[in-house]
Amino acid sequence: MDIKIIAEIGINHDGDADKAMDLIKAASNAGVWGVKFQYRNLENAYADDAKQIGDEMLLTEIRRNYLSPDTILSLTGQGKQLGLAVGISFFDTQDMLDFNDDLASFDFFKVPSVELSNIELVNSMLRLDKPVYLSLGCHNEAEIDDAISQFKGDNWLALHCVSNYPVSLTNSRLGYLQHMANKWQRPFGYSSHDNDWEVTLIAMSMGATVIERHITFDKDANGLDHTTSSTPDEFSRMAMFADHIGLLMAGNGPRVANQGELLNLQNLGRSFYAKQAISAGEIIKPEQLVFRSPRVGLGQNEIQPFLKHPTVREVTPGQVLSRSVFEKTPPVSDTAIDFARSRKIAIPVRLHDLAGIEQKFPVGAYEFHLSYGEVLSEVDAKQYNADNRYSIHLPDYINSTQLMDPFSADALQAEQSQNILQRTVDLADALQQHTGQHVPIVGSFSVVHESIEQFYQQHSQLIEGFRKQGVSILPQWLPPIAWYFGGSVKLEAVNQPRDVELIERYQLPICMDVCHLCMGDSVFDFEATEVIKRLSGFIQHVHIADAAGIDGEGLHFGEGDTKNMPAISSVMDLDCMKVIEVWQGHLDEGAGFAKALNRLAELFDD
Repeated sequence: MDIKIIAEIGINHDGDADKAMDLIKAASNAGVWGVKFQYRNLENAYADDAKQIGDEMLLTEIRRNYLSPDTILSLTGQGKQLGLAVGISFFDTQDMLDFNDDLASFDFFKVPSVELSNIELVNSMLRLDKPVYLSLGCHNEAEIDDAISQFKGDNWLALHCVSNYPVSLTNSRLGYLQHMANKWQRPFGYSSHDNDWEVTLIAMSMGATVIERHITFDKDANGLDHTTSSTPDEFSRMAMFADHIGLLMAGNGPRVANQGELLNLQNLGRSFYAKQAISAGEIIKPEQLVFRSPRVGLGQNEIQPFLKHPTVREVTPGQVLSRSVFEKTPPVSDTAIDFARSRKIAIPVRLHDLAGIEQKFPVGAYEFHLSYGEVLSEVDAKQYNADNRYSIHLPDYINSTQLMDPFSADALQAEQSQNILQRTVDLADALQQHTGQHVPIVGSFSVVHESIEQFYQQHSQLIEGFRKQGVSILPQWLPPIAWYFGGSVKLEAVNQPRDVELIERYQLPICMDVCHLCMGDSVFDFEATEVIKRLSGFIQHVHIADAAGIDGEGLHFGEGDTKNMPAISSVMDLDCMKVIEVWQGHLDEGAGFAKALNRLAELFDD
C-alpha cells in the first residue's frame, strides 16, 4: 500500500520565507511525500464588521503569517527540486485567482474542512485535473453527502478530520475511516490534529492512504498551530512506518513460519540424538536417546510414530535421528541427473560434505556455502574434483555480531570484510587454476550507507577491482526481508525496481535469486518475469527455489505461489549455473535435494 505523508507548512513559518524553506527541507529529509501551503487573500478573508474575540485573534495570525503568491511559488519550485510533491489549500475562489495560470505549478489541492460546502471552490479545484483532498471536519453526514453530490469531477479523496485543535486520544473517531471505506469504496485519508502523532499509525493500519499533519520545529513556539504539529523527527518515524505498512499488515492467511523463525527453530530448538550405537533393523527405545540442540532432526511432535518402526540403517553415537534413519531416501532418477548436468543445475555444499553430496548427486556442479571461519582457515583447492564446476557463496557474516560490509564506517569491520573478500577471491582463483573453469563468487551485499547511488558506485568499483584479479563477484538479488542474526531486517538494495536501472547503468553482473525475486514481487511494484527479461544480459548465475508471500523462502518447486512458476521457468532457460536453494535440502541424507532434482526434471525436461 502506497501511503502519502503530507507535511502541512500552514502558518508555522511565521510569515518568514526562509523559515518556510527550512521546514520544507526538514520535511524532505524526514522522507515525506509532499508539503502543503495555505493561502488566503487578505482582502477577502474576514468581513469588515467581524467583531468576535476569535475573529480578532485569527485575523491577527493570518496577517502575521501571510506569504505572497510569488513567495509561495518560489518555495514550491524549491520544494519540487527536493523531489517533493507540493500542494496548497485555498479558502475561496478569489484566493485561486491570485495565482492565475501558476495554479498548474501545484501537484495537488486541498479543501479545508470549513469550506467543504463551498461547491464553487471545490469544483474550481476539480477542474484543474489534479488530486483534490477534502477534509470532512465540522460537517455532519448529510452535509457531506450533499456536497459530494454536487462535485463536477471524480479526482477527489476525502480525509477524515476532527476539527479540534488539539484532538485528544478519546475523540479521534477513527472508526469513521472504516465507514468511509465501506460507503465510498475508494481510497481515503486522515488529516491529523491529534495531540499524539502516533494516532496516524492507527489510521495507516486501517487503510488511510494519505496522512496530513502540520510540521513545526518547536511545539511550544508562539502560534496557533504549533501544539498540534509534529517535529521533523516525528515525521521521520511517521514516514518510516508508512514505508513499511504493507509489510506490517501482511499475513492475512494461513500462517507460514518465515525463514528467520525456521533458523531460530533449528538453532534454539532440540532434536533427538542417539546416546549409543543402534543397529540397522533395531527398534529404538526412548532410553537410547537424548534431547538436545540444534533441531536438525526429529522433534518431540515427530518422533513417536517412528519409534514403532525398525531403523533402515546403522546409527552411530551422537548422530541425530532424522527420517532417513527410518525411511530410505527416494532415489534420484538417472533422467533427473542427466537433466541437471545438461541444464547446469548445481547443489549447495559445505566444505566438509562435498564428497558425500557428490557421490549421492553426481550433477557435476556445486556451490560452496562458506562460513567466515572456513574462509579464514586454510583450504586446499586441489583436494576437489577438477572435473566439476564450482561457485562460492560469500559469508553473510564476518564474525558472530557483524555483517559483511567492506564500506563500513567501523574501520575494523571494513578491514575484516575486505580480508574475507580477498581470501574468498584467492580460493576462487585457486579453484579456477585447478579446474580450468570460471568460479564466480556470489555476495549478499545489503548495507546502504549515505545513499543507494553511493552503494552502487562503491560496489561497482569493488567488483571491477577483483575482476582485474581474474575473479567475478556477483551481487545477489536480495529478498525484501533478510534474516540476520535470528531477526528480520528490511533491505533497501538489489531487490526493487530502482535497482534494475542502477544495475543497467553500472553494468553490474549479478546472481539472480528467483526465490528472492518472487518474494519481492509480492512487495514491490514489478513483475518478476519482466525483471528477468530486462536483466538477462547481466545475469551470470542463478539461485532457484520457490517462495510463498513475502517471507516464505526456499520452498520446493510447485509448492509456492502459483505466480512464481513463469519466473522459475524463465531462469531455467539461461545458460549459467543454477543452484538449488530449497530449505535444508542436505538433511535426511539429501532428501530435499533429491526431491528438487526430480521435480525440476518433471517440470522442465522437454
